[in-house]
Amino acid sequence: MVLSGEDVRITTVSAGRPPEPRHFTATVVDVFKSGMSEYDSNLVFCNLEELQQTRGMIDPSTGDRAVTSIQVKLKNFEDAETVVERLRAAFPAHIYSVRTWQQKQGPLLAAVELETGILNILLFLIITVAGFGILAIFYMIVVEKTRDIGILKALGASRRGIMSIFLGYGLALGVVGSGVGVLLGLVFVHYINQIEDGITWMLGRKVFDETIYYFPEIPTAVNPLTVGWVALGAIAIAVLASILPARRAAKLHPVQALRYE
Repeated sequence: MVLSGEDVRITTVSAGRPPEPRHFTATVVDVFKSGMSEYDSNLVFCNLEELQQTRGMIDPSTGDRAVTSIQVKLKNFEDAETVVERLRAAFPAHIYSVRTWQQKQGPLLAAVELETGILNILLFLIITVAGFGILAIFYMIVVEKTRDIGILKALGASRRGIMSIFLGYGLALGVVGSGVGVLLGLVFVHYINQIEDGITWMLGRKVFDETIYYFPEIPTAVNPLTVGWVALGAIAIAVLASILPARRAAKLHPVQALRYE
């Protein structure tokens, strides 16, 4: 690790053709950390004029100085496309290449979108399996409570009343399950980096390697609207999964239900 005040030897290449190796010694003034591993491990900020001199990027006849690229940080990233179009109109396209950060990081963003799509499919399959699990559980409850259902119907309970019991049970199961799930999920997201540290300590190797995933820690973002939709979706799945068992219970004949062993 390099500390402030130390001298380091930096190797670069000249801007001419063919490129030639150039070496120079610099003193470390300070250390920066952007939070992006790709930048933190590869970028060095130094005096522009000295670097241009070292790389031979100064025209000896005119004294004009050249640069390889210019990065512009906008106040509002949503204006990137508009700014790019204006810059493309102002500079010759065969000399200058103007791109947004999305276009520059296209392969990475495409990989992230692909992973997101795969995760959504996996989550859908998990939810589907959970729905069938709830359906099976309610069918078992109806089978086990057949005699009790017969007694209720013999005492005058209506089909709607029997059905409402099981639908209410499904609603209660959905509310409790989604509430506990949301609570555990929020706790997990809040402490996910501490959990990752614990797993790293137990396994003896880094689980979330910043050289692979670009970030020094797992980024998290909690959207209350998304959390609400997930909770409502879980409740809806529990209620929908209880409809068929509830209808089966409501259709049971009192005499047949009482005879059930």
